[in-house]
Amino acid sequence: MADLALNSSLIDEYVNYTFNEPFDTNKMRKLLKYISSFYIKINHPLLLDPAIPMQLGNDPLIEIIDSSDDEEVVQNSILKLMLIDKAITPTPSFTTVNIVGVLPEKLQPKYGATYPNATDKIKAQKHIKALLSNAQWIKITDSYIANNQWNDNKTLLASLVSHTAIPLTIVGGNGKNIPKISPIQESELKSICADWKIQTQPVGTNIHDRYIETDKVKILLSSGLYHLSTTSDTDFTYIIEIK
Repeated sequence: MADLALNSSLIDEYVNYTFNEPFDTNKMRKLLKYISSFYIKINHPLLLDPAIPMQLGNDPLIEIIDSSDDEEVVQNSILKLMLIDKAITPTPSFTTVNIVGVLPEKLQPKYGATYPNATDKIKAQKHIKALLSNAQWIKITDSYIANNQWNDNKTLLASLVSHTAIPLTIVGGNGKNIPKISPIQESELKSICADWKIQTQPVGTNIHDRYIETDKVKILLSSGLYHLSTTSDTDFTYIIEIK
């Protein structure tokens, strides 16, 4: 079973790329960002040449499906979506992702991992530290960062964030029932690295998720920063979106 579907022009683009024929470099670069195993409909014009199915049969990403209906093709895929490079008229009932649209799509390919116990979280910490290592700025959003686990969160920040002159914004608390970063806590961060350019902000009323964000990536945390620490035995998931 293939992961997703491609519209006809993207299939043509991919086949041109694999057969060393002329292709749209910009479009192909975007397609490779999203690409996964995909279906080709049995009635695609490429398949009229009897030699093509044999050649495509060696491609691990391609699966020829015995269907000529886009809806059926998409519903047979694991992700139930079709990658497109232009709008489909009329609007189909299935989910599409325009990889070359003017506006960015909400559905994006992302890397992620889940760590079920404290020991495994060391690997997650190393990865997130590497992601932050060449950031121009860092913004951490966690409503409860200043609560009872502050000492663990502070230790984690000391480990994850490079000790250089980098703008570091901490978004936490709401100034009401959830405590914000206090002047004392801000001073404690400055004692870790005097070069950090620290700003603090309350969390907006419409913010629930936890994030670590830089100029290059946005990392969604399944729970508070504390659960990335080895002190917590709670499972932890993070998902990375490339900007």
